Amino acid sequence: MSFTKTKLAKAVAIAMAGSALSVAAITDASAATTTMYNLSTDADGATILNASTPNPTTLVDPISGSFIWALSGATDGWANGANTGGGTGTAATQTWAGTASPTTAAFGYNGAHLNWGLNITGGQGGTGEISTFDSKARYGVYADIDTAKGAWSATNTGVVFGGWRHDLDVGLFKSDATGLVTLTAQGIMQPNSNFGFTIFQGVDSVTNYNHHGQWNNNNNAQPGAPTSASAFGGSFAGTALNASQIVAYSVGSIAAYGNNPTQNLNTITFNAVAGQIYTIALGGYRNGDWTTTNDGYKLTVSQVPVPGAVWLFGSAMAGLIGFGRRKSKSAA
Repeated sequence: MSFTKTKLAKAVAIAMAGSALSVAAITDASAATTTMYNLSTDADGATILNASTPNPTTLVDPISGSFIWALSGATDGWANGANTGGGTGTAATQTWAGTASPTTAAFGYNGAHLNWGLNITGGQGGTGEISTFDSKARYGVYADIDTAKGAWSATNTGVVFGGWRHDLDVGLFKSDATGLVTLTAQGIMQPNSNFGFTIFQGVDSVTNYNHHGQWNNNNNAQPGAPTSASAFGGSFAGTALNASQIVAYSVGSIAAYGNNPTQNLNTITFNAVAGQIYTIALGGYRNGDWTTTNDGYKLTVSQVPVPGAVWLFGSAMAGLIGFGRRKSKSAA
């Protein structure tokens, strides 16, 4: 074996060993996920959920005799005493679980509409769950984690508004690692329900939020760049998120309303940058009533980071290639 090949083999072995050690260190590091929940619910945020709130999956419909979703009130997620309902209603100051204090929203959010937050720390990514059951397990209260029909839609046939803003659940996500994030949503009472996502880089600071306006009306019906119909906020004051900040979104419809292709329903991925906060708008795609919720959802959030070892190995290989070329030139 030539000197060059011997050096190359040794260097590759060293690089591989270093990569393995780095990956092992990442695997063994301490990762943590923190979930945060807005416990305000019902119209105008007037009701605060607490430890006496029953399991929402145990309510029986007296007519059908089947189990129904108990937290089927009106709009929820209003926050910070925001002016809502097209500027006509006011929401009570929210109560939160999992944050610095009951009156502190996730990541210090100061806008009008937020349901939950999720933070991954430890530098290695990880997996967390947003659901009413996670809230109960962590904080002893069933949070209202659900959406209504029309919250995210390609085309809403037979209604005035296509995709009411007040049917959305909105969450914030942040990680201290850079890497690929995968979101997977599933219905609680009806596991086969479909959901849609629109994910923005950044956070809004809307203080007057028109919950009764349309969102994604006749939009996201087919692949292509998002339009202004996807802009989040519908604000009268403050800074809203706009279409240019969208990093991932769902596309599609179902046979009853058209035959457009479907993409990113129930599962979607995006690349998250360490330290950046992302806004996740999630809606009940076609299931349920237009204005009330009839099912909760479980959202699984997982992140696979880009290991530093990958860059170390790539740099080592680049150096080896250069080394080999230099030796060839010297020999010539």
